[in-house]
Amino acid sequence: MPSDDRRILTKEFLLLSDFCDRYGRWKPANMLVAMQELAGEHSERLGVGREPLLQEGAIWVLTRSEIHIARYPYFLDRVVAHTFPAPSRRALYPRYYTFETPEGEPLVNAVSYWTIMDLATQHMTGVPLVDSRMPDTADIPRPMGYPGSVHIVPGEQQIVPYQPVYADLDLNGHVNNTRCAEWITNLLGSAVLRHTPIGTLLINYLREIRGDAPLTFSYRLNEGAFSLRCLRGDQSCVDVGGTLMPADDPGARPSPVAFLGDDSEGD
Repeated sequence: MPSDDRRILTKEFLLLSDFCDRYGRWKPANMLVAMQELAGEHSERLGVGREPLLQEGAIWVLTRSEIHIARYPYFLDRVVAHTFPAPSRRALYPRYYTFETPEGEPLVNAVSYWTIMDLATQHMTGVPLVDSRMPDTADIPRPMGYPGSVHIVPGEQQIVPYQPVYADLDLNGHVNNTRCAEWITNLLGSAVLRHTPIGTLLINYLREIRGDAPLTFSYRLNEGAFSLRCLRGDQSCVDVGGTLMPADDPGARPSPVAFLGDDSEGD
């Protein structure tokens, strides 16, 4: 993708230790952070960032995200990111992302759906400023389709209580969209992720999670697929689903510099 095209934002960054998991792989939660920050920066450059929308009494809200990982980059690798918005569809604003090596090897493709929420009514709204400043990107090839709906995998569910904490909250006063990737990786754990890390991740954001009332996690893992439903009472707030990479996939290997000793606690 051309870096001199205003319609596309291109950034290069270094994978620091905090961006990576205990196997030296780029964390899916940090992929979501990168997507969030890239979308925010590009929106600012286009004149439709947080402050202009607040002046209209509105904010950007994320409704879906999907990530496909071809190969995990490692601690201290350099990653080149590209992002661009796709034409809006029914009050939804798709945004695409690609992450690659400086040499152009594909690493991760991703897409997200954004909408605009009226702060007074808490409903979706239209802001003419946004439509007037969004660039025409219809001719830019899309790396994948639109984000879909999460499929709850069959099989026995595990019920896990969760109490939201201060670190979960963001500028909008609700649990940040990136936290659910931390939740699912914590549930999968080292026994699964050491050899079969996440290959695809799909998130549907259904309701805001505000305040510190407890949540209930309904978690399932079955034949390389997983799902997580985050409930408050009987209402689902976030649905997460995806698949694991096969253990023999070269893209799943841990970092060469990661410590691969026994994960269990010694005596």
